[in-house]
Amino acid sequence: RLLESDLIDQVTFLSQLFRGEFIFQAGQGLRRNLEDALFALAADDVLTITEDNGVRWVGLSEKERQQGRESYDFYCFLIWPFVDAAWLGAVSLHCIVPPLGSNIEWIDMKYAQDGAQLFGRTLYHQGDLSYFESINKEALKNAFARFQEEGIVLVTKSKDSKTGPTVKIADEWMPRRDEKTGEIKAEGKLWDFIERISQHRREGKNRRDGATVSTRVLRLAAKLNKDAFER
Repeated sequence: RLLESDLIDQVTFLSQLFRGEFIFQAGQGLRRNLEDALFALAADDVLTITEDNGVRWVGLSEKERQQGRESYDFYCFLIWPFVDAAWLGAVSLHCIVPPLGSNIEWIDMKYAQDGAQLFGRTLYHQGDLSYFESINKEALKNAFARFQEEGIVLVTKSKDSKTGPTVKIADEWMPRRDEKTGEIKAEGKLWDFIERISQHRREGKNRRDGATVSTRVLRLAAKLNKDAFER
């Protein structure tokens, strides 16, 4: 079970992350929508809402557990591909981190998004992505648009109509590299953002060891990063 306040915090994060993907009933606000959803799931005996010393808790009902989380997993399967797409978009930004000593900052947007898709295909076949739908070009395009809105990336458009927009990671979100090896460190504001998205991903045999996954992801990102800045 989960504290209602923690649930609200997590739902708020996901709501902001997917505000371009879903349409909510106007005028009600997130809290009202969440309340309606919780009470509807409680009425269907999927969730239980209890109160202890004035604090509300939300958890799976005993009936839902006995049924193997059938309804709960169904709802999760609806959202997991979107979570994977957001996670992929965020981790793919490591492919456009400038190498140490590089004078190149801006990368062609189309190249970055195509690289993210290639990155995603490889992660999918490695078992680090659960849903092939998350590699969809439109999903990745939406992810980049959200990152721009959040100030994670900066996008500039050329006056030349033949030249497409370019993108770079904002300074405050830029991952750090090891001064000796040049390898990107699994830390910082962007990595914390990725880790928070990852909390909502589907569990799988290749997702249980976070350290192993981060090592594989950064190793692959390093290969694509080299291609991006040497082409």
